[in-house]
Amino acid sequence: MTSKVGGGSVACPRCGAADAVPVADATDGNGCVHFAEGTVIALMAGAAGTYYADERDLPWLTAVGVVVAVLLLVGTIAVVRSENRDARRARSAVDRAAASGVAATHYCAACGEASSPGTPEARDRSTGPDRP
Repeated sequence: MTSKVGGGSVACPRCGAADAVPVADATDGNGCVHFAEGTVIALMAGAAGTYYADERDLPWLTAVGVVVAVLLLVGTIAVVRSENRDARRARSAVDRAAASGVAATHYCAACGEASSPGTPEARDRSTGPDRP
């Protein structure tokens, strides 16, 4: 039996994890928005380095601004790729659930499966539903 944990999350009936989220949230791809945000922040860091290098007459601050901007951009790309990978996994789990006749309403990242409130609970949560 699933129970409400808070913030839209419910306990996973398959593995018991308390962070099963609605399918719409798990499959939502905000990669473009996050990439735009990260790019703007990286540009601001580079511009700040250049501005303070000119204002304080410290030319090395330009290089610092560029390095920070590059690190921010690399971090942004890593976050976007991770979110896209997670969304693909959730969509795949929803497709597997649909193929088995379950109308999935929640996705659990811990066990990688999509479920609905009517999904039968696993008999032994320590081993999971598909493990011996």
